[in-house]
Amino acid sequence: MLHRLKKLKNTEIYSSYCDSFGTPSRIYKCSWQETVFKEVGNSEISNDKDSLYIIEFPPQNERPVWTYITLGMSKKKMINGLRSELIWLNEQSHKEIIKLLVGLSKYPFYDHTSLDYGQTISNSETNSSFKMNSLLICPPIMETEDTAHLLDIFEKKHIELFWLLPIHQEEKNFIKDKQDFTKLLELWIEKDIDPVILCNSERESML
Repeated sequence: MLHRLKKLKNTEIYSSYCDSFGTPSRIYKCSWQETVFKEVGNSEISNDKDSLYIIEFPPQNERPVWTYITLGMSKKKMINGLRSELIWLNEQSHKEIIKLLVGLSKYPFYDHTSLDYGQTISNSETNSSFKMNSLLICPPIMETEDTAHLLDIFEKKHIELFWLLPIHQEEKNFIKDKQDFTKLLELWIEKDIDPVILCNSERESML
């Protein structure tokens, strides 16, 4: 029983990330107490509970997008009882995503709130380099069979992998009107929209 309840270590999760997404191009580290982050090497990833990492993976093989994923956020439980890591997929490398992921990882714990599926997060910055100013928290529907093992591990350890998907205001309004974010996903599926298109930060609204 004790073995089954043991939490995953950062190094174990990192190994699963590499199995799923390939070799990282950059790894960033920061502490929970500071907003400053620095680039580190593979050997500097530790199981220290006070460290948070953002890992950047370049496109590889059949995976045409850049992958940004957190490591260490799931060491803490949000007030809704969930533990999670965040993933952001983008058509090109974008350092601002690193900064945003650092802030979003800490947000639930600093503001005593929670993240969950179907929520939207609006950018409070007046100036942004992104065309879309809201993020939808949804299941990682972009993920393929290459990540099945990672998702299986997360499921067994009760860790959620939240995909932060940029959406247009029109799409956000659609979710609000339907009161169900899955209706938007279903609409995209009906239109046979390639999930890779959704990772394009310059895309037009899909409604």
